[in-house]
Amino acid sequence: MVDVYSMEVLVPSLAMIAGMTVAMVWAFFKVRGLMNEDKSK
Repeated sequence: MVDVYSMEVLVPSLAMIAGMTVAMVWAFFKVRGLMNEDKSK
């Protein structure tokens, strides 16, 4: 079983990893959209 201390350490780090992943995916689509916009000009 996972004790309370492990949860206190794991949950914030997992939240940080999830947040960074979401930010990277968002940035990827944002850059891709800007590149497609640039090509159409």
